[in-house]
Amino acid sequence: MTNESGLPISKPTALVHKPMELNLKEFSKAVGKGGIDFFFGKWDSLAGDGVEALSALGLAENASEKGWWLVFRSLLQAIKNLVDEKTEIEPKKFNLKPLKKGIEQALENSRLILNQNFFNHPDKDPIIQAVKPAFLDWLKQCNLSEADAIAISDRLPIYFAAALQDEWRRHAKDYAGLKEQLDTPFTQANDRLQAWFRYGTWLQKQVEEPMFLEAFSLKRVYVPLRAYYKRKVERQNAEDLEPRLTNREKSEQVVIELDKELETWLNKAHKDDAIRLISGSPGSGKSSFAKMFAANLAETDKIPVLLIPLHHFNPADDLIDAVGKFVHTDGILPHNPLAADYRESRLLIIFDGLDELAMQGKIAEKIAQDFVREVQRTVDRLNQRELCLQVLIAGRELAVQANETDFRKEGQILHVLPYFLPEDKRKNYVDTNQLLEQDQRQNWWQNYGAVSGYGYTGLPNELNQGNLTEITAQPLLNYLVALSLRRGELTFSQDTNLNAIYNDLLKAIYERGWAGHQHRAIQGIEEKDFVRIFKKGFKMMQKLALLV
Repeated sequence: MTNESGLPISKPTALVHKPMELNLKEFSKAVGKGGIDFFFGKWDSLAGDGVEALSALGLAENASEKGWWLVFRSLLQAIKNLVDEKTEIEPKKFNLKPLKKGIEQALENSRLILNQNFFNHPDKDPIIQAVKPAFLDWLKQCNLSEADAIAISDRLPIYFAAALQDEWRRHAKDYAGLKEQLDTPFTQANDRLQAWFRYGTWLQKQVEEPMFLEAFSLKRVYVPLRAYYKRKVERQNAEDLEPRLTNREKSEQVVIELDKELETWLNKAHKDDAIRLISGSPGSGKSSFAKMFAANLAETDKIPVLLIPLHHFNPADDLIDAVGKFVHTDGILPHNPLAADYRESRLLIIFDGLDELAMQGKIAEKIAQDFVREVQRTVDRLNQRELCLQVLIAGRELAVQANETDFRKEGQILHVLPYFLPEDKRKNYVDTNQLLEQDQRQNWWQNYGAVSGYGYTGLPNELNQGNLTEITAQPLLNYLVALSLRRGELTFSQDTNLNAIYNDLLKAIYERGWAGHQHRAIQGIEEKDFVRIFKKGFKMMQKLALLV
């Protein structure tokens, strides 16, 4: 973030406040003399009593050594968190000595400097790249495939950043001596700024967490979405504009890159144009986009961003009060960012899942409409003098359509497009930059092939068939097809029945997602019952997906 968006910037420091250089090699030797064995015990006690051990060695007042423990404990916690997510790995069953040796060597050969840059971006510090090879080698020795081991170790940086913040908060007393020598987001007295800093890291971690039960994350396979908005057509010969005119009104559909369009909107920051809606069918990638967009903004520090899933939100409250309850209940911020006393100079709120408010008939549909109008009223009120709040709302097509009449400005409603559109459908759009010429399925499968270890360089030939186009063009369904293909139980051909594909996908979800992990929600449910329970809902999802 910049100064304008609130990130603390280090003030000019006196000589005693220079960045600390840690001689990790000498410290490692000192700790070794104390007989402390870091790695041979339960995971929960790996980082154990590090600072207390320093007291026994007479080093408790040495801030440099305390800094070492901060990094070391955080590193171990990050590794533990990653390992805990992969149920195939049970540390007690595998030899921890190679991991111990590799990390010790990495630390001994590093010269870590604690300064503003380190605390601002701990995930980018060279120490992580020094430790990753040892962690990667150990994961492979735990019988993980090379692809899975790489995918897990690649997530170490942001996990380390999150663990570092958590370690500082949980053991603040241990590191009291550091506060006098550092001026960082960790040591700032301003709780608001610290909270935003922690939340930004949390947003980045969300897109690096494992996707379903894969070793890789959403970020590794994500393909930026395209969308379109409706633009009114000036009076001219209608025959010259066909077939791109919509049937209901004289407008044309203009194709854009969704993230770039919204970045432009944020940068323009017009107080009278502060709301955008994203509309898309089930499985079109709206929620994934919301997560990725929020994470990217947090990483680039452009503007404070708050991501609110609407199924965690009370739409009946006054919007300002409801936001305050949300950040308090979820422990995100110690203050309400919309309240008068704590209002941010700039803030983006992303509400994801407008359809969650409109899934139970007419009453719930009215609740969704009332919520959107409450957002409009609040945005208009807070932006009366100058812009301070922008809002992005994502929802399914039907939920957005119910509010369409309230958003008539050009570009206010953005409709998500699939990964691929056949040539005969592309003529329905104004595509100046020829964005629709790209078959994004090829990009997704290339990413997927790299992180999964299956080596796909594009959409597999057996899936590149007319009867499968509408399925593979949708992000969620495309991934489920990938699961089905990996199972190898179904032969894909031009004669493949769609019902057979969906049935196989349900089995794949059951086998991949729950059968071996005893998910509490369906504990004791057999496969045939699982398929029967979800078949109706899945068929409805199929029909909605085919409307695109």
